[in-house]
Amino acid sequence: MFKPLSPAEIAFSEAGPFCHVCTEPVEDDVLFRTIDDYKLINNIIALASFRSCIDLLAYAIMDNHLHFILEGEKSDCAVFYEAIHKMLMNYYTRHGRANSFAKMKPKYIDITSLNQLLTEIAYVIRNPFVVRTDVNVLAYPWTSGYLYFNPMADTGGEPASTLSGRRLRSFIYSRCVTDIDERIRIKDDKANPASFVDYKRVESFFGNARHFQMQVYKNVEAQVETANRLGEKPRLNDQEMISITFKLCRALFSENQLKDLSEEQKKRLAKTLKDEFGGSNKQIARCTNLTIQAVNAMFPLAVPAK
Repeated sequence: MFKPLSPAEIAFSEAGPFCHVCTEPVEDDVLFRTIDDYKLINNIIALASFRSCIDLLAYAIMDNHLHFILEGEKSDCAVFYEAIHKMLMNYYTRHGRANSFAKMKPKYIDITSLNQLLTEIAYVIRNPFVVRTDVNVLAYPWTSGYLYFNPMADTGGEPASTLSGRRLRSFIYSRCVTDIDERIRIKDDKANPASFVDYKRVESFFGNARHFQMQVYKNVEAQVETANRLGEKPRLNDQEMISITFKLCRALFSENQLKDLSEEQKKRLAKTLKDEFGGSNKQIARCTNLTIQAVNAMFPLAVPAK
């Protein structure tokens, strides 16, 4: 029997194409070190979003890499990223840090289904939360995560096109930028994400707030699949890793309890948690009830240097 498409499926079928643009994490450097650095890249993203033929659906600024979910042709997504990279290079060349930003290498991942789109948006929003223990996933100021399904989200600010003099320079740290789109709104020298992220369109793909939150908080396996597809390490907190551990107990050994596993089975479980889910040695020891000495012996290269 034919099943009618949901409103979200209809919205997706009439939209696109979509692309996840991200930069490879720079492992030996910190790109964005201060609040001013974060404001600068946030404002540059706002400028680039209106200088290219894309719609920005989601983004996250990390200290050593960037994530964007875009709607638009891949060539236009490349124009968007290159505009960001050029402005960053211009600024940091003047400040003696061009080598750091020359390391930023973009990847372009096609998004071909509604499920992948929702998963990758959730992955981007969740990224700061899984890396930093001090982040509220829906309140981090350097991502678009707090906009969706939030009736209290601040959508105000003054038009950036009215800025001049010192205030203009503090917004973009340049005397040369004058063609600022009037749709960009400014608060505290920062472009308001509500003015350059198409968050209402994203809401049409998720359908409701509960589905959105379930994707962000609960869909752990999909987050791991996305990390692997992007070539990144999955990062799970202890609660999520424990949930995975018990699922693996049932899938690998038909057991429901860790206490029913032999030492060798626990070691096999530990290897799976390391290889497929990127657990740290201490996290694996906590989740498998193996001693930290036993886990360190299995994965000596992952032992932190003293």
